[in-house]
Amino acid sequence: MRWATVRTVLAKELRETIRDRRTLFMMLVLPTLLYPAILVLVQQLAIFGQKRLGAEPAKVAVAGADAALVRWMDGDSAIRVFSAESATVAAVREGKVEAAVLVTPTPTPTPASAQGQARGPADGSRRARILFDASDDRSRRALELADARLDAWGDTLLAARLRGAGLPAGFATPLAVADSSVATAEEAGGYALGRFLPLILVMMTLLGAFYPAIDLAAGEKERGTLETLLTAPVPAHEIVAGKFAAVALIGMAAAVANLASMLLTFQSGIFRFGTAAQIRFTLPASSALLVLLALVPLAVLFAAVFLGLAVRAQSFKEAQNALTPAQLGATLPLFIVTLPGIDFTPALALVPVVGVAMFFRELMAGDAPLVPSLLAVLATIGYAALALAFAARAFGREEVLFGGGSGQAAKGGGWADRMRGWRTAERGIPLPAEAMAFIAGIALLYFHLGTRLQGSLGERGLLASQWLLLALPAVAFVALGPYDARRALAIRAPSGRTLLAAVMIALGGIPVGWLIVWLEMRMFQGGVESLVPLQELLTAADTRRALWLFFLAALTPAVCEELVFRGVLLQSLGREMRGWKAVALSAAVFGAFHLSFETALRFLPTAFIGLLMGWVVWHSRSLFASMLMHFVNNAFVVALLWQPALQKLAFRGEELSWPTVAAGALLLAAGLRLLPRRVDPSAPTPLTGGV
Repeated sequence: MRWATVRTVLAKELRETIRDRRTLFMMLVLPTLLYPAILVLVQQLAIFGQKRLGAEPAKVAVAGADAALVRWMDGDSAIRVFSAESATVAAVREGKVEAAVLVTPTPTPTPASAQGQARGPADGSRRARILFDASDDRSRRALELADARLDAWGDTLLAARLRGAGLPAGFATPLAVADSSVATAEEAGGYALGRFLPLILVMMTLLGAFYPAIDLAAGEKERGTLETLLTAPVPAHEIVAGKFAAVALIGMAAAVANLASMLLTFQSGIFRFGTAAQIRFTLPASSALLVLLALVPLAVLFAAVFLGLAVRAQSFKEAQNALTPAQLGATLPLFIVTLPGIDFTPALALVPVVGVAMFFRELMAGDAPLVPSLLAVLATIGYAALALAFAARAFGREEVLFGGGSGQAAKGGGWADRMRGWRTAERGIPLPAEAMAFIAGIALLYFHLGTRLQGSLGERGLLASQWLLLALPAVAFVALGPYDARRALAIRAPSGRTLLAAVMIALGGIPVGWLIVWLEMRMFQGGVESLVPLQELLTAADTRRALWLFFLAALTPAVCEELVFRGVLLQSLGREMRGWKAVALSAAVFGAFHLSFETALRFLPTAFIGLLMGWVVWHSRSLFASMLMHFVNNAFVVALLWQPALQKLAFRGEELSWPTVAAGALLLAAGLRLLPRRVDPSAPTPLTGGV
C-alpha cells in the first residue's frame, strides 16, 4: 500500500469536511457550547420548578384524627389542612386536595379473652394512611410533607409516653444508626461519571462517524463523484483506507470535543447540585489518555462498518436506512453500563462496543481490572480489523460501487406492477434480503402470537405455534413466491453415507454442547436454575409421556424449524455468500431465535448445533439430513431425562462426564470426516447447486 496515496485521499476528505461549516459546527462548536448551556438551563429549571411547587401550601385533607393532630398538621406553613369530607379518593383524583390522611380510630381496651376479635392494635397505637396521586408532582410533594409531619407527631407522642412512664428519651431507641461514606468526593464523582459518560462517549463517536461515512460513500455515489475518484490509477484499497481514516478521525474528534466540553463544564463549578451532593467530577490525565487511546479502535470499528454499509447504498437516504439498524444495535446494549450489579468480567469484555464502554466505566471509577480491560481493547482492535476487511471488500466490488447488484429494488410502477413482476420473475432461490425479511416477520409473529398460544394452551400451544407459525409460513413463502421449492428448501434425497455422517455428527455434538453450557455456567457464575423449566417440560414419567415428548419436542421442531433456518434462510444466504459464512450467519440467527427472557445460556449451544446442521446441509444439499440431526439431538435429551441410567453419560455426580465429552469430540470429528466433500467448498455457489 502506498501511504502517500492514502494521505492524499485523507487530506482531500478532511479538507472537504472542514469546508462544510455545518458539519464543523455540529462536530466541534455545538458540543462545546451545548453542555454548559444545557447544564445551566437544567439547573435553573430545576430550581424554578422547586420554587413553583413550594409557592403555595400543599392541600392535605385529614380524616379520623383528633383535634390535637389536626392542629399539629396545620402548624406547618407548607401544609393547608382541609376537612374530613375532602379526604376521599375522588377528591384526590379530581385535584380538590393533593393528599388525604386517613387515621384509624383509637382502639378501645378489650379483655384478654377478647383480644383476638378486637379491632385495631392492642398496644394503643394508631394507623395512618396517606392517599396521593403518583402521576402528579404536587401530590407527590404533599405526600412527602404529610409523611414528614406525621412522623414528627409520632415522635412527640412517643416522647410524652416515655416521660409519663418515667423513662429516658433514648429508651425507645436502643440503637441509633447513621451512615457515612468512606469515598472521597472525587471517588463518588468518578462512580457517577462512569454511569453516564461512557454512554455519551460511545454515542458521540458513533454519531461522529455516522454522517461522514454516508457522505463519503453513498453521498459521493449520488453526486457522481465516486466514479471519478475510482478512475484514478490507484488501487481501490488505498482509496478506502484514506476514506476510512477520515471518517475515523472525524468520529474521534467529535468524541474528544464532547469529552473535553463535559469535563470542563463539570470542573468549572457551575454544577451546584454536585457540590450539594458532595461529589466532584474529575478525570485524571492518565485515565483520560487511556480513554483516548481506547477510542481509536472504536472509531475505526464504527468508521469501517458504516463505510462498508453506506457504499452498498445508491443514495444518501438509502444509506441512512441501512445504517440506522446498525446504529441501534450498537447503542441499545450500552445501557448495561448504567445498571447496578453488572461486573466487568472477561466475558463481557469480549462483547463488541459494550466491552470498551465497560472499560471506560471502570476507568472513570478508578478501578479498572487488568485482564478484562486488556481483553476489551484487544477485542475492539480485532473487531475493527474485521470491519476494515468488510469495508475494503465492499469497495473492491464493481456491482456494489456502480450498482446493478442483486439487492437493488425495482423502480417504477405501482405496488401491483411490482408484485406482478415479482411473481412472474424467473423461479429460483430467495434473495438474502427477502429471506431476512421473512425471518423477521415470523420472529415477530412467533414472539407475539406464539407466546400467547403457549401461555394459554400449554403444550398444545407449543405444537400449534411450531406448525402454524413456522412450517406453514415457510412452505407458503416458497410456494407463493417465484421460487423453485426443491432448490429453495434443499429438498433432495440424502445418500446413506450422508445420513450415517449426520447421525454421528449429531451424537458427537451433544456432549460438546454440554461442555459449552458447562463453560458458560463457570463464566457467568451459575445460571443452571434458569434451565429448570425446560428440564421439567422435557422430563417423562412413563412411556406414553415419552412418546408424546418425542413428537412434541423432537419431531415437530426437526421439521418446522429446519424448513425455516436450514431451508429458506440458509439457501438464500448461499446465493451471495461463501458456504461457511452462510452457515455461520444462519446458525447465529437460529441461536438468537431460541433466546428467552429467563436465560441467554441457550444461545451458544443452540447456535453450535445449528452450525453443525448447516454444515451438513451445505455439503449434502439435503434438508432431510439436518431434520434427522435435529430429531436425534432433541430426542436424546428427552431419553436422557426419561431414563436415569443414561444420565450417568452426562454427569458424574456434580461434575461433567469428561470421558463422554472426549468420546463425543472423537465421534464428531469422525462424522465430519465421513461427510461427503463438495467439489469446491470455498466457492460462492448456491447451496443447492446454482441459481
